[in-house]
Amino acid sequence: MQKTHLKLIIWALLLALTLAGAWVVVSGSANLLASFERGAEPASALNIVPNVPPDLHVALSWAADDADSGRQIDPLTRSQIESVYIRAWLQINLSYQKGEPHGLTTYFTGPSLAEVSAAVRRTHSDGFSIEQADTAHHLQLHLSSAEGSIVAFTDHDATVVHVIRDAKGTIISVEETRADYDVVMLLENGLWHVRHWVRRAATEADNRPIAPACPGCARVDGTGLRVDGTPFAVAGINYYPQATPWDTFWPQYDPAVIDRDLSRIKGLGLNTIRIFVPYEQFGGPHVDPIMRDRLSDLLDRAEAQNLKLIVTLFDFRGDYSLLHWADADRQLETLLTYFAGHPAILAWDLKNEPDLDDARVGGQIVDTWLRHIALLARSYDPNHILTIGWSSPTAAVRLVGQVDMVQFHYYAPVAELATGYVALRHAAPDKPLLLGEFGLPTWNTVFPNGHTEAEQATYYAALLSRLQHLDPSTGHLAWTLYDFARVPATVAGRWPWQTGPQAYLGIIRTDGSEKPAAALLAPGANLTIAPLPIWARLLKPFWLLMLGATLVEIVGLAWAFDREIRKRRGAAAPMHPHP
Repeated sequence: MQKTHLKLIIWALLLALTLAGAWVVVSGSANLLASFERGAEPASALNIVPNVPPDLHVALSWAADDADSGRQIDPLTRSQIESVYIRAWLQINLSYQKGEPHGLTTYFTGPSLAEVSAAVRRTHSDGFSIEQADTAHHLQLHLSSAEGSIVAFTDHDATVVHVIRDAKGTIISVEETRADYDVVMLLENGLWHVRHWVRRAATEADNRPIAPACPGCARVDGTGLRVDGTPFAVAGINYYPQATPWDTFWPQYDPAVIDRDLSRIKGLGLNTIRIFVPYEQFGGPHVDPIMRDRLSDLLDRAEAQNLKLIVTLFDFRGDYSLLHWADADRQLETLLTYFAGHPAILAWDLKNEPDLDDARVGGQIVDTWLRHIALLARSYDPNHILTIGWSSPTAAVRLVGQVDMVQFHYYAPVAELATGYVALRHAAPDKPLLLGEFGLPTWNTVFPNGHTEAEQATYYAALLSRLQHLDPSTGHLAWTLYDFARVPATVAGRWPWQTGPQAYLGIIRTDGSEKPAAALLAPGANLTIAPLPIWARLLKPFWLLMLGATLVEIVGLAWAFDREIRKRRGAAAPMHPHP
């Protein structure tokens, strides 16, 4: 709909409602006076719509009003219009979820109420269910009537995500759509309602923040990286402080520990560390300034030691419900706009191993959310590289078009690496690849599948040699710097055979000494290691226990056999009568 036509419609509505408006003013004044005389709450008397719910974090911004928009809207009225419009969207979303036009009369009237109600009923009668959420709106005011009872605006590039299911609950479509909406809102009995609501093709809203310059930021150069114009090959480590890993890292952040650890990482010849930002600990949609400042401190200390960081976002966040997408958007917006100019950041890792959430929420939803986050991340911070930490080369072929650097993790046998790597390179022929996690635990107890430090070093050397043979430009980060005395149950489980291997994946022992594998991670490290003899692999507590148990079993069987033989011989001996 053209803007001129829209305004003609508005003026026609205004003319038709002039007399009715006068009556509303008179009767409303009388009701207001009577209400105050009865001691009613002023907000109730004025029909003031409450602000947007505090747990609803949909983005809403205004472009400059049209120059000839008529009466200027005061801030309070604009706030009320925002609130009703956002709540109207929420009510539509809830109505689709319930399969009936529930509560729409609170926010819609006239043609828009009929159209939205019919759409909800039609979807339900056709045997489909829709889960829907809006995440962003960019409004531009076109007209405000002289008496302040009608406004018209366009919602540019409104972003909405849909999950459509059939009658059996099977997902048949997951998509994010963008569209413009021409909207007319009418003030009726002191409440704003959406009267006209027309969808049309999207025009991209020009609301991107201006990012600061970042001359020291890493850049993609074909299948490699450059920093300050020099080729940069990632050689690094995944990092938690030894005494405060996982959920205790940020609450107990200690700058002195960080300085010592960064110096040690630098001393190992490494140039990159990968860290994790827990979504809840950082405040969810309202980023905790204390946590933000601690991240800033770590980045500054890394920059001082010429180390780069891969910052992994949304750690331990498994909520993909559509109504909460906007919550994640707000944390992303706050962090990426704040750190857009920091040169210590090598890349933003949008999620750690998101493919592990497929079984619980569905791969289509996971991928759609990641596309959504990647698009926003580019608008908030165009300076830094984007990546996603997939759990395997097979999973990493997903969404290669949405990232700058394709990251995969690998804990499988070295012999199987080439097949997955070649397929991944075929899917991303012109982008850098990164081995974001790999490792072998040195947990070696009476439980099976234990490994020695020598086996860990052999695995590291073989894997990195194979990786260099496949593509010398592919970077790597081992998991992890330290062995840990404690592993939270949320990481691997509660049983010893679950927490044990996770606690002993480091290249530095709990006493602070280095394992043999620590010397293999730096660029140019000597990866030639003599293969372990087979007998050395059998000298482990588990196999020794099995050998001991087997020997005990053999001795027991021999004793039982001997006893049985003696018993039978005794029974077969002839009986001689006494003289």
